[in-house]
Amino acid sequence: MKLRKQLLFLSLVTLSLPWVGCQYLREMDAALRHGQTEAMAATARAVAARVRSDSTLASKVQAMDTRAHRQFIYAHDLDQAPIVDGYHDDWVSQGYPWQPWQTQLSAPYKSSHKASHDSSHEIAQTTQAKPDAALMAGTQGDQLYLVFRASQGRIRYFNPSSNDLNQGLKNGLNKGLNNVDHLRLKLGKQPGRYYALYVEAPGTINVLRIDQTQNKHQPDYQIKGQWVEWKYGYQIEFQLPLHWTTNGLNIEVHSGNTNSQISSAQSPPTTPALTPPLISPSKIIEEELKIFSHKSLTLSVTNSSAFIVGKSELMAPEESTGNKRHGLVQWFYSIALKRQTLPRLTGKATQGNIPTSEVQEALQGGVGKSWYRQGKHSIARVAVPIYAARTSQNPTSAKQAEAPEQLDIIGAVVAEQSAHTLASLTDNAFTQLLLYSFLVSCGAAFFLVVYATWLSGRIRRLSKAARNAISDSGKITENFPTSTTDDEIGELSRSYAQLLARLREYTHYLRTLSNKLSHELRTPLAIVKSSLDNLEQIKLSTQASVYANRAREGANRLSNILNAMSAASRVEQAIASAEVELIPCDQLLTDLRAAYDDVYKHVKIGINIQAHRLGFKLEASGELLVQMLDKLVDNAADFCPDQGFIELGLYRSEQTIVITVRNQGPPLPKHMQGQLFDSMVSVRNPQESREKSHHLGLGLYIVRLITDFHRGEVNGYNVPDNSGVIFEVRLPID
Repeated sequence: MKLRKQLLFLSLVTLSLPWVGCQYLREMDAALRHGQTEAMAATARAVAARVRSDSTLASKVQAMDTRAHRQFIYAHDLDQAPIVDGYHDDWVSQGYPWQPWQTQLSAPYKSSHKASHDSSHEIAQTTQAKPDAALMAGTQGDQLYLVFRASQGRIRYFNPSSNDLNQGLKNGLNKGLNNVDHLRLKLGKQPGRYYALYVEAPGTINVLRIDQTQNKHQPDYQIKGQWVEWKYGYQIEFQLPLHWTTNGLNIEVHSGNTNSQISSAQSPPTTPALTPPLISPSKIIEEELKIFSHKSLTLSVTNSSAFIVGKSELMAPEESTGNKRHGLVQWFYSIALKRQTLPRLTGKATQGNIPTSEVQEALQGGVGKSWYRQGKHSIARVAVPIYAARTSQNPTSAKQAEAPEQLDIIGAVVAEQSAHTLASLTDNAFTQLLLYSFLVSCGAAFFLVVYATWLSGRIRRLSKAARNAISDSGKITENFPTSTTDDEIGELSRSYAQLLARLREYTHYLRTLSNKLSHELRTPLAIVKSSLDNLEQIKLSTQASVYANRAREGANRLSNILNAMSAASRVEQAIASAEVELIPCDQLLTDLRAAYDDVYKHVKIGINIQAHRLGFKLEASGELLVQMLDKLVDNAADFCPDQGFIELGLYRSEQTIVITVRNQGPPLPKHMQGQLFDSMVSVRNPQESREKSHHLGLGLYIVRLITDFHRGEVNGYNVPDNSGVIFEVRLPID
């Protein structure tokens, strides 16, 4: 792997910075959330203490206690008065739910809801059934609005021709309404009195106030409403003064049958204490809550059944001040903080109750805390209990005073607050963390890449200098670049320079060794030769003659070696002082071919010149070119068999003149092809050589020296069928 890539991967270590930052953000987010819930709990405790200490507030909450009643009516605080038309569309559009109402009818009815004005009509079906009922209630100003729906098979309307309201009362019941479907409203602390709501046909209702204790009845015009039919029965929307229901309100469904019983969810009407209470948000409690609440905090007070009896203004929607995060950033944000999936707060505020776990925990004496998801925001909800105020009969010991759990719980205070502020802080911190981490990572990667580029550039230059320190001819360059920097690479370059300097000195010694040996050995060799010549003048024995001949052969071989070494030295000197001129290579090759025919008679020598329009003139040294061809042809003749063929070739390729010498004979050994042109290298076999003289392998070495002088290159390779060898010399024209 390249150094730049290594350092680039090393720069990825900076990605640990976002991870560390995310760990810090998690801790900060958890601490902020905990602090928010603790602050909300403190506010809720203050509200609970205020309600408990104020007898008016405490009595309001206690008056709405529903634990002693099987059912009750919850009236919502309406923003505006509904249109009393008998239909519930405007109620449903505001999100108000139906409240089930228990009824019990013994009158038989048909499943059809077809209306009948004939009260004497006999119903064939006698099966008893229990029709369902439901209602919605709300307050606006000093009025109470209700929508009551009853499931009734066949509706019996009031018929003036057969129902006489003036017949009076019998046993507290109006005989004229006895077989007519109608509603009866009973108010708390008014035993024996109720209001009957009936119609002659769908439309405006008639209200009759009946006093059972005095056997009197009279029309009432303070209750107004409309009667409509629906798929399974009838529906009445009406309004009445709110102060009538201070002590509760009971709604009874009467089915128009002479044998029917009045439906009631409670005990007989003589028990006013069990009249279903009317639960509605108290203005007094809401005014008190405004003192503690603010724009982002909503406070609610519930009764013992978790129904809201007072609530401050709803949380104002908080607009996001930051930019919307990209989907990928949002995904990374959720992964980084690892927040648990919050349950969605699906319950609407218009339902009137808060039946969640934290409220139930508060109603059992604990402090409930929960987090919810509402839309795109997180909502924190904290609930604390409201204890009943102590009376004079309560124990007053210090031990009991410190044990509020022994008191009765009359309700709970619920605080709700959006985590938008905390989310904004966390979002800003996370955005800055991403930005700074990205900048630091990019900066670190950039500087590391720049540093790696500079460092790898130095290493590449050193590698290139080391690769070019020894030329193809084996010479060691004298201008090896050294670095002055005080680091490992600079020290390495200086070590290379010292090594090459020592190697250059040793190579120079080896190059001059042949001249020194040739000079030093010629005098002893001359003495040996003269001594052998003198021995020839003396008659020697047969055995001594053999020894003398062997000594002469050795002296001649040594003389040839010295001559070859001297020839190589002379060629190097000639190359150094050679002068170039314009040489016609085609004419030179033709003349040499004729001369070679006379020298090498045991082989056939041919010539192949490929004509070219630009000719074959070359700026070169003619003497050196002739010597180069002599060495190549002599080498080819040595390996070519008797009557073999040697071909001299010449052709031009662009700005290069190519001279080839091809001969038949054994192929070049593969392991020696890269060393053919080195000094003192030979692949000859003396037993198979035509001449039994010793060869030092300097011929092809001289060819390479001459080729290098002309800035060319020489190569040797086997022909494709391994029937011979081709030596190719490429000389540039420029």
